[in-house]
Amino acid sequence: MSVLSWDKPEQLMSKKDWKSCVFDGGPPGSYVPNMSDDDRKKWKAKYIGGKYPRVEIRKTFTTRHHVQAVIVVSPTGKPLGKMTWVVQEPDFGSEINIKMSMNGSAHMTFDEFDNLWAAINEARLVLEKKS
Repeated sequence: MSVLSWDKPEQLMSKKDWKSCVFDGGPPGSYVPNMSDDDRKKWKAKYIGGKYPRVEIRKTFTTRHHVQAVIVVSPTGKPLGKMTWVVQEPDFGSEINIKMSMNGSAHMTFDEFDNLWAAINEARLVLEKKS
């Protein structure tokens, strides 16, 4: 059974209205998802090809607080997105293949954690098939 949703979520607001969402005193780059609550809770995936293929997974965790997470899975550990990873000597002699960023502390149930593991493995399998 697939954990990842590869469909692009439907936008709730026009691009203009969405860009006008600003937090009072919030930091630059604050993000407001432009999708339904159901879509926010899905494990949304996007395959990005090219020189450094990767899968970006986005999810909003809703236990206690709403925390937005992005997980980037890369078979090569090479530059991901707009920034490169600064890798000194990796621990245990291996490359870094997963980058996870959040806007807060995610609180997860065991089921959500199991789905996190399954989502990363599913992204990894997709990357292996496409290589």
